[in-house]
Amino acid sequence: MFALELAGLKKTYRSRGQNQVALTGIDLQVAKGQIFGFAGPNGAGKSTTIKILVGLMTPDQGKALVFEHPCGSQQARRQIGYLPETSTYHEFMTANELLNIHAHLAGVPRAEQAARCQEVLELVGLQDRGRSRIKEFSKGMKQRFGVAQALVGRPGLLILDELTSGLDPMAQRELLSILERLKGEGITVFFSSHHMNEIEAVCDGAAIIHKGQIHRQGTLEELLTSKMVRLRYRQEGEVVECQLESEQAAAELSRLTTEGVEVLEYVPVRGNFAEVFHQVMAEVAA
Repeated sequence: MFALELAGLKKTYRSRGQNQVALTGIDLQVAKGQIFGFAGPNGAGKSTTIKILVGLMTPDQGKALVFEHPCGSQQARRQIGYLPETSTYHEFMTANELLNIHAHLAGVPRAEQAARCQEVLELVGLQDRGRSRIKEFSKGMKQRFGVAQALVGRPGLLILDELTSGLDPMAQRELLSILERLKGEGITVFFSSHHMNEIEAVCDGAAIIHKGQIHRQGTLEELLTSKMVRLRYRQEGEVVECQLESEQAAAELSRLTTEGVEVLEYVPVRGNFAEVFHQVMAEVAA
């Protein structure tokens, strides 16, 4: 079963008397239990996609399912925890007070609410701050609290929009560690980000969207395996190392083998996600 499945998803806005295409027919599948990154420049269609997933917007065409339930349906909404890019809290309230309200809204039985609130605070490292008012929290702590709030209803899928935007490196690392912990709890995480290093650090899979179309998707291993091959061999007592395109490398390997040259290494070169992202942007612009 997929935690998330999109097929032929299209969305067009009407703006200033003209049609503005937001999504051109995207297809996407996210396996249950994955951390999945969603990357793209501003205006690429990330937020529109997320709004459709959480039921805040309906597509013009296509299929959008969460654990096989149509997005926007009651069954799908019960499976989703959502933290938008910008969150506003009643800052005069304590963390426990606000979490209890959300636990009630999420249908957590009254007898279980206090324990559940403490449980999610522990998951995000705020177990000692339940009695603190939200106004006392730093920006990073507020983001961690937002994750706790999204988790209080025991969702199977956590959707996070630009989770670490504007945070310092330490706060970013704390949040990424939380995502890895949630994966260990069996929760699927889908998050959009401008930070390519974050996606590479914690994600099992990713997709790159631009101008309403997904141009690249797959596992991180698939996305980061480049067309280049590193070749090392020993010839006349000297070690030679080079990087060649795969076809050229295969031909060179064949030549070296025929000549009886000792080949020390022949491996695909692993790129990084930032390189893949910029390559896709260049291909789209060409």
